[in-house]
Amino acid sequence: MTQARNRALPSDTNDMAIFACVVNLGSFARTAEEHNLTPSAVSRVISRLELRLGARLLQRSTRKLSLTEAGAIYHARVIQILADVAEAEAEVAAANLQPRGTLKLSVPVVFGRLHVAPLIGRLMRQFPELAVELTLTDRFVDLIEEGIDLALRIGALPDSRLMARRLCTNRRILVASPDYLARAGTPVRPADLTRHSCLIFTALNRPRDWRLVGPEGTTSVSVTGRLSANNGDALLEAALESLGICPTATFVAAELLMRGELVRVLPEHEFEPTAVHAVYPSARQLSTKVRSAVDLLVRTFADPPPWDRLPVPAPPPPARR
Repeated sequence: MTQARNRALPSDTNDMAIFACVVNLGSFARTAEEHNLTPSAVSRVISRLELRLGARLLQRSTRKLSLTEAGAIYHARVIQILADVAEAEAEVAAANLQPRGTLKLSVPVVFGRLHVAPLIGRLMRQFPELAVELTLTDRFVDLIEEGIDLALRIGALPDSRLMARRLCTNRRILVASPDYLARAGTPVRPADLTRHSCLIFTALNRPRDWRLVGPEGTTSVSVTGRLSANNGDALLEAALESLGICPTATFVAAELLMRGELVRVLPEHEFEPTAVHAVYPSARQLSTKVRSAVDLLVRTFADPPPWDRLPVPAPPPPARR
């Protein structure tokens, strides 16, 4: 049997907390008062740490205390460890607390109307002391400045002070009505789109440059069309009216596809996928109301999200003019 190496156990968090307090207050006496100890007891804690680590942590003089190089390294890690311990304890304690108060939630308009609003009732029934203030907006919301607890973002996330939790993949596809395809023909390759009336979503960068990912890789197609709009719902209505081929997210079009009111165009091709994220201020202040809402969103929308699990009829064979 291999003999275990005799190694001292790591310092406990009480010793670490006393060391951090000494550094913060710059005084053994003030630290002793803070922790209801004697100055000599605080001194013994520091000596015990230095003996265990084999390094001097503090330079002591009659006027002040200062960190040594080793002490500075250790102090930085101690601060992180103490914060992690506090967060872990808060998470465990929060698991037994009922969320209460008002949850201020901001979500994109269409996603919120179709998929978040139906969840609010479940959340409020599960947590009867929780109120919800739901804002549907496509405007970029500054959570900290506007006092928002939780927001959903679709697409790339900018660097920020916020924490983010990935919920699911956001797939974007091409759709059209069966009547439009019967009249105008069905594209069989991306290049065919140049001969079709395409519905232009002007809220995107380069809205007339459609970059599609398919079996052959990424293909860029410049499209044209008589109708452009900055609202996806308006374009989807136009597609239902047989006005052209529409780029849309599956979370919007899934039920229309299932009912056969729209059909996929170029079903082996999609736009580059993005993601749906829940974003919220730093986890170190994460409240039970936010944690409960995020947990529900993660459980509900985990890949593949429910709209991508809906059955879709097989597309009709390509119709060519």
